[in-house]
Amino acid sequence: MDIDTGRSTARRARILSPLVGAVAAAALLVGCTAAAEPVPTVTETVQVPADPSPTSTVIPSPSAEAGADSSGIDGIELGTPYDDAVAAAGATPAEACPWLASTDEDGYTLTLQRAEVAEQDPPVIELVQVSASPVDLEGGPAIGPLTAEGIGVGSRMDQALAAYPDAVEIEGVGDRRYLAIESSAGAGSVFLSYTAGLDIIWALTATSLDEPPYESCA
Repeated sequence: MDIDTGRSTARRARILSPLVGAVAAAALLVGCTAAAEPVPTVTETVQVPADPSPTSTVIPSPSAEAGADSSGIDGIELGTPYDDAVAAAGATPAEACPWLASTDEDGYTLTLQRAEVAEQDPPVIELVQVSASPVDLEGGPAIGPLTAEGIGVGSRMDQALAAYPDAVEIEGVGDRRYLAIESSAGAGSVFLSYTAGLDIIWALTATSLDEPPYESCA
């Protein structure tokens, strides 16, 4: 029996035509997808700091070194020539008592003192003190230069004794009292001044004397 190959061939052609079209369309879609721009990615860059170049050491000014210890107060050291210290502090010598000089700072007074009868030439600083009126200090924080323990003018007695449990209390003239909190051989001592019956420290003194004088200019 003869087989009609022409009809079979035409039938296969009709079946394959849609398949070929589908494959071609898929190929076009793949081509379009491949041609699309890639999605950008974010790359985090970590910069390693270079070795720092050496910098010069900044020497703080006396005001930036504000503090009090047995060598002095607010950068003014015991043993410094008196005239130099007075000029550096911007203080004014008392007309009646030229061995004393003072200047008003922010809420307190800075006082410098040399010996009334100078034993050295040039005369040198033997006392540096910051002080204020107890009335002005009531209820406020400590002001001015402070000790390493944070005690100064305006601190309360309980704070001072807590910071310096080995401090020695000294009776002065009348109701004047001193609290010796620090001493160093070859330098000086630090005293806190207060009034008996009151709880406020109103003066902080560094001196090479045995104790702060009751009156320096009578």
